Amino acid sequence: MVEKLAFIGSGELAESLVQGFLDKQFIQSDHIWMNNHSNKERLSELEKKFHVHTTQNKSLALKHADLIILAFRPADTLTAIEEMKPYLNSHQLVISLMVGVPTAFIQSASGIALPVVRAMPNTSASIGMSATGIAAGSFVSEAQLRLAEQLFQTVGTVNVAKESDIDIIAGLAGSGPAYLYYLAEAMQEAGIREGISAEDSAQLVKQTILGAASLLNQSEKAAADLLKAVATPGGTTQAGIDVLDQRSVRQAAIDCVHHAIVRAREMSAPFKN
Repeated sequence: MVEKLAFIGSGELAESLVQGFLDKQFIQSDHIWMNNHSNKERLSELEKKFHVHTTQNKSLALKHADLIILAFRPADTLTAIEEMKPYLNSHQLVISLMVGVPTAFIQSASGIALPVVRAMPNTSASIGMSATGIAAGSFVSEAQLRLAEQLFQTVGTVNVAKESDIDIIAGLAGSGPAYLYYLAEAMQEAGIREGISAEDSAQLVKQTILGAASLLNQSEKAAADLLKAVATPGGTTQAGIDVLDQRSVRQAAIDCVHHAIVRAREMSAPFKN
């Protein structure tokens, strides 16, 4: 059982995880501490919303913490770990949500044999629907890896991966919800342009995406087979798909994921020197 969970960083992803952990009763709110170094109003908001402990003092957040989640900007890593060093020990499990920061860098900066797991969830964790990839650093035990897996299973599905694959997961699943929001926004705009109300268009698009995602998840058929079943030759769906093919939308989606992965790898470069 986790006696004290400390979040260092309190952005949207951290909030999504807290929401999910509490909803699934993985941990009680009075066992969670949240920290950031500059935004007192944000901490006050989180304290009111979740009834967790909040502090701008890292030592207070980290004292006696057995699980630590790093949720700050990758560029702040070295400074943050330097500040945290006096309060870290090899019995703690550290989970890093930071894109591009290898476990080896965090271990080296800490100066101890620190168990570090890299995790790449997405903001759907707030409703228990995240797709999360995790990878263990060199000092992580089997029991600690299982704990990390159990932690993220409370907020969705978990894939245990090689650390070299985490950047791929970041571009595919970590950023993935944004790609669907982009598509949803475009579909809603199309409905409005064709003459239905913004409210009706939004509702129709949301339910359509929800239904399609649920069918894809529950069906034994592949996405290609489901597409073929609905896009009958000469029909309305095929007319729409023809435009997507003419505009090379499939290739654009592949390129979208690829460039997100490339960016994740670029972000890791400064930490490998």
